[in-house]
Amino acid sequence: MATPPAAPSAAASAPSSGPGTAPRPRTPRVVGVDTARGLAILGMFVAHLGLERHTGFLTPTGWFWLADGRPSALFATLAGTGLAFMTKKAYATGDAAELAVQRVRLLKRSAILLVLGWVLTALGTPVAVILGAYAVLFVLAMPFLRMRPAALLLSAGVVALVMPSLVLLSRYALLGATSPHAYAWEPAGQVAIVLPVIADLWSGYYPALSWLLYVLVGLAVGRMAMQRWQTQLALLLGGAAVAAVAYLSGAALERSTTGLVQDVVTIEPHADTTFEMVGNVGFAVAVLGLCLLLTTAVAPLRVLLTPVSAMGAMSLTVYSAHIVYIAVLGTDAVWNPVSNQPLIWLVVGSMVLATVWQVTLGQGPMERLIHRMIRPPAPPAPPAQQTWPPAQPWPAQPGYQGPQPPSGTPYRPTPGYPVQQHPVGSPPAQPGQPVPPGWPGAGQQPGPAAPPRQTPPAPAYPPSPPPR
Repeated sequence: MATPPAAPSAAASAPSSGPGTAPRPRTPRVVGVDTARGLAILGMFVAHLGLERHTGFLTPTGWFWLADGRPSALFATLAGTGLAFMTKKAYATGDAAELAVQRVRLLKRSAILLVLGWVLTALGTPVAVILGAYAVLFVLAMPFLRMRPAALLLSAGVVALVMPSLVLLSRYALLGATSPHAYAWEPAGQVAIVLPVIADLWSGYYPALSWLLYVLVGLAVGRMAMQRWQTQLALLLGGAAVAAVAYLSGAALERSTTGLVQDVVTIEPHADTTFEMVGNVGFAVAVLGLCLLLTTAVAPLRVLLTPVSAMGAMSLTVYSAHIVYIAVLGTDAVWNPVSNQPLIWLVVGSMVLATVWQVTLGQGPMERLIHRMIRPPAPPAPPAQQTWPPAQPWPAQPGYQGPQPPSGTPYRPTPGYPVQQHPVGSPPAQPGQPVPPGWPGAGQQPGPAAPPRQTPPAPAYPPSPPPR
């Protein structure tokens, strides 16, 4: 059973500016990424509600097998690309403070997705909700946020070679099987599945220890110059080549082996082997490169794909709504479908509602809510600066030097205020002395000094009589 996820918004938006500053414009969304995520959503719908009636690939339902396991891998890869967008400024500038802010945001997002995953799982649908694994994947990806694309791809290669086999063999050792369903057959698996972090790391359809491969590759792709057609073409051709080599090699080994060895090399959907996961990530990169090319080089296709990209722009909302939709339909809609009408209604309704919402209101409702919940607090307003001298409503009189600033206050002249400048180091003239050169009134004889002010003597009062 293919059970694809929902991904957070890929395009980063500029944080709100502090008080007294002009708001910075939001970073424009990369439509190709939204389109790729929208295609993954359509694949998710097909995987859960599709009824395959034909066998030919070009028939109306003959291509449904593509939706087995690959939409969830595409979502996880695009989640890594979203992390690249989210931390783009910190990565480009090397600002440790900005990176710390984004890591806090990631932790908040992970906590929200973990709780939301529990809520959707509680609806009792046959869908294995991936949001809990997403929460763990974001935390696992945090140490890799500073790496360059080459280092990220190298790390992804190490994960691909080691973690899938390690997870499968440890499952076999503890549960006696490598299947994602194995946790439901043994008491040890039932204990593991109720522990949120343990379950998301190791068991089920989305073991985060292995699925870190998808996030790292997506993060590396997001660090590249995706707006260049050369990069887009390289993603398309390189991803297709990797997928072909991995799928063909895994299929050949699967036919020639049996037992546990076959379980470790098979390319069956959600087998989470090295060959299946490398093939899936190659497929995901190729789809992303194709969507970037179509939405960049062919303007009419970008307009025609607007409903798909609108779904991708609000993927978390659409994903959550589709889980609720399946809960209303009942489990038979997944296990025993009798027609594709529920699928058609879900596809058409999601496209229409997502397009109308994006055109009229912009960001999706759940995306907007999470953005507000994880937004860093605005910086405090700077203290008010005292300027000197204060503005006066009357014109300055000739020779008036203006009020003197109090001691310890920096001198900041008010624009337009006529304050006369004096040479540095020349003391002002004392009464009765000549005015130094360069000062107002230089060359003029000073007038006589003003006589000292006479203070009248205090009046004499008769002494008070002694108390009786």
